[in-house]
Amino acid sequence: MSYLFLACFIGGLLLTVRLMFFGAERRRQRRSDGMPLRRSEPAIVAFLLMFGIAGYVATRNGSLATAGSLAVATVLGIVFAAIVTRLAIVTARIQPEHDPDDPRFLLQGRVGLVTVAIPANGEGMIRYEDGSAPVTVRALDIAHGAIAAGEEVCIERVEDGIAHVERWALVEERL
Repeated sequence: MSYLFLACFIGGLLLTVRLMFFGAERRRQRRSDGMPLRRSEPAIVAFLLMFGIAGYVATRNGSLATAGSLAVATVLGIVFAAIVTRLAIVTARIQPEHDPDDPRFLLQGRVGLVTVAIPANGEGMIRYEDGSAPVTVRALDIAHGAIAAGEEVCIERVEDGIAHVERWALVEERL
């Protein structure tokens, strides 16, 4: 019986790795169900893991008979599967605070060149490449300092047609 519990535990571990690599999200959503999660995968993984652990511990301890350890492992596996599935559903329904496709951050990380010096607490101009065409846009330093013309900057966000930038040297130090 210990081999059954060990096999379930190892199978649960392997399915956990698969779940970590590929996720539990549905590839295509059905119109009738708005849930973006396949509920069965987290439930199966959780059941196999808990069933294997609880059953193995119960048989190694020797305090329960084979039928008793099987019953305890099954009940604990079902309870753990229900808890994990509920947690996965709640987590899948969480909406992010900001839109990951927020247009302000589409140019984030793009390197540009200051064409008109950016004074402290003032506006200047930068140029960056968008495809094959250069684009010139007004810019502000996010640290409210001055940036000389000719320096490279990194775009943090673009709001109302104004790029909020930081010196590339500072960004490069953090990388």
